[in-house]
Amino acid sequence: MIASPRQTRISSFFQQLTVFLLWLGLINVAHAQLVITGVDESMQANVLAFVRLDDEPCDAPDWRIRRLFVGAEKEIREALEVVGYYNVVIEQHLERNEQCWQANFDITLGRPVVLRNVSIKIDTDGVRDSVLDSIVAECGLQPGDTLQHAKHDACRRSIRRAAENRGYFGAEFTDRRIDVFPNEYAADITLHFKTGPRYVFGEVTFEQDVLDPDLIRRFVTATAGEPYDAQLVRRMQRNIVGSAYFDQVVFARDPRGDPHFDVPITIELTPGKKFQYNAGVGFATDIGPQLRFGVLNRRSNAFGHQVEFETNLSNVISDIGVTYRIPLDRPRDWFTIDTEYKVEDNDSFSSDLFTTGVQRVHELDNDWLRTMFLDLRLEDYEAGTVDDGYSRLLTPGVSYTFIEEDFPPRPLEGHRSTVQTRGAYDGLVSDTSFLQVYGNTKWVFGLWSGGRFLTRAEIGATLIDELDTLPASVRFFAGGDVSVRGYAYNSLGPTDPFGAVVGGENLLVGSVEIDQLISDSWALAAFIDSGNAYDDYTDFDPATGVGVGIRWFSPLGPIRFDVAVPLEAGAPDDYRIHITLGPDL
Repeated sequence: MIASPRQTRISSFFQQLTVFLLWLGLINVAHAQLVITGVDESMQANVLAFVRLDDEPCDAPDWRIRRLFVGAEKEIREALEVVGYYNVVIEQHLERNEQCWQANFDITLGRPVVLRNVSIKIDTDGVRDSVLDSIVAECGLQPGDTLQHAKHDACRRSIRRAAENRGYFGAEFTDRRIDVFPNEYAADITLHFKTGPRYVFGEVTFEQDVLDPDLIRRFVTATAGEPYDAQLVRRMQRNIVGSAYFDQVVFARDPRGDPHFDVPITIELTPGKKFQYNAGVGFATDIGPQLRFGVLNRRSNAFGHQVEFETNLSNVISDIGVTYRIPLDRPRDWFTIDTEYKVEDNDSFSSDLFTTGVQRVHELDNDWLRTMFLDLRLEDYEAGTVDDGYSRLLTPGVSYTFIEEDFPPRPLEGHRSTVQTRGAYDGLVSDTSFLQVYGNTKWVFGLWSGGRFLTRAEIGATLIDELDTLPASVRFFAGGDVSVRGYAYNSLGPTDPFGAVVGGENLLVGSVEIDQLISDSWALAAFIDSGNAYDDYTDFDPATGVGVGIRWFSPLGPIRFDVAVPLEAGAPDDYRIHITLGPDL
């Protein structure tokens, strides 16, 4: 029986995936010369972190290996006491040959020490503080639990940190101890904390002379006399840095005790250069080489107005645009005026698009960014072999965006989400009527050490009588570096009678990916993408691509190199290479 091209591609992919998984398995084999038995993996990891012998190579001097081997028993006991085991029995044996050495430690844990009495009290002078109460509840220290020194230390640090963040600058532990009774297999924990009075915000003053003082005051998110909260201070700092007005922002707080109990804050602002330039060269397989240039006038006047010019040039997409921004009452609120000319020529459509419009950007209390907009779009386009035209659309709409991540450029937790709705009405400047909803989201979750799980989804829907009255740039397409890998950019979607892709009314794409660090800056990845653009749900035919990749977390940001195999019979390519630059979220 002769294998089909599709079967050959699948077989080739799974061979690559098998090698990839074996590679990951070899990477995770560590400390082969030191064998710990009798404990689970988490305890093994804790023991190995304590035992200095684990760091020694095969060619270490014999005297050093023996000295560290003798001291290893004490280190193992210390490591196990941290997790509640004070009565362990350790059998140890050292072997050495010409090639290397091997140390064996067989551990019998015995009965653990458990918490007998847990006393955690926070004295707030009779004033209830629900945040501190929740910190105590989150400590999770309960009678009957196995003693975990790390949990005790984390609880103590959490109480101290939360108190300082809440403005209890005179707070202190009046009693803090762990009493361990190994022979009774019991331990008592005592954490007694007295907060003292909660400080309030004092006067917030700025040291700067380039912007109108009333504009600067909009960054103040706390009023004098309000209870101190470090979260509000961090929000102020984030907003000032994000405004792009200043190169350096220094916060100086000076808590004053009795009789004031307040926290005056002085903010020293060093203005950046008035003009900020950016230029660069990029590459992505969707658009090929790209040249970028931009200039931002960060302070066109004392009222904080900004003007930005930016242009991008590539074989597939080129654009040139100007934006004028006017700051409003709140730190991240803006009124903007945009004008852009964009030329796109991909395998599915070509488009000359001029847009101009206004936007009202507003940060909501839940940290979502809402943008209400009104755009005039003039587009000359061709899609497929028979679909072309000139379109005029006046499109009002609203979008919501939220981004949260922990440790860029390789976040372990976080997500980015956007949802947008827009439309037009025939006769009100526009030459067609439609309503469109679009959303995308991407999530990152940390797994085991060095491992991450990434998933994304993209969905869109259009309400329109005839799709051929909708310009190409407003239709949905799938395929490409950030869509369904294994397929060319915008190569998936409904087709015309001659088989050329013309785009669809709706879109549904999903992806799952796992990556694993193999060094501080490099990771390996495996992924599955699936989805398509379509008109009717009954016609939805998802295309699927699977593959492996390499990630380099470079000083300029993450760079992704992927090899993807399309699984559909008759796919144009046996495989595709995808190269992308930019943040994960």
